[in-house]
Amino acid sequence: MPKERFFIDTSLIENETVSLEGTEFHHFAHVMKMKKGDEVDLINGKGALSKAVVLSVDRQRASLKILSTSLTLLFPPRFILAIPLMRPSKLEWVLEKGTELGADAFWLYEAEGSEKTSLSENQKERFKTIAISAVKQCGRLDLPPIDIYKNLDEILSQKAHFFFGDTREAPLLKEVDKEGPLVFITGPEKGFSQKELALLSKKAKGVRLHQNILRAETAPIAAITLLTR
Repeated sequence: MPKERFFIDTSLIENETVSLEGTEFHHFAHVMKMKKGDEVDLINGKGALSKAVVLSVDRQRASLKILSTSLTLLFPPRFILAIPLMRPSKLEWVLEKGTELGADAFWLYEAEGSEKTSLSENQKERFKTIAISAVKQCGRLDLPPIDIYKNLDEILSQKAHFFFGDTREAPLLKEVDKEGPLVFITGPEKGFSQKELALLSKKAKGVRLHQNILRAETAPIAAITLLTR
């Protein structure tokens, strides 16, 4: 992890001044204890990496001048994880580890057997914060988006190649073509319903992730690990 890297949701242009506020400011000022004159890295989750110097720090924000910026060309999402709503603590773990392992985007949906059926705005914001932290930790310059879908039907109406975790007789994921954009759909702890399986069988290819049946929070991690090999 870069020692002093912070996320800011704005354009990073050389010689301009930007302000760091909110959660990132708290980490900047109270955890890392940055001060005037310190140099740090800034990222915006859109491919930019900047060197910046701290101009001032007050109680609620820090002012920084951008010294230089390099840009990395970002491509459309190639590997997307479609994950059923489950307990927030489990989703947080999947989002963190999935980001570190290279998931390009996350699509959350309500499965018929989901333990949880909705997300509050605070929970959505926390999920984004967790993804930002994971991006900084692993050195990525792109922040994977987290989108919410009503159900599996809505997921499968998108344009992509679809695969799903199938515990029945099916080929292993490593044996199939991985041409993107590829959406891998995992089910809830109770498994897909018969209705969902019928829908998946029409619009997606069933594959096995492992010889054992995996937990709802383990399956997405196994999938992204195999996809990005």
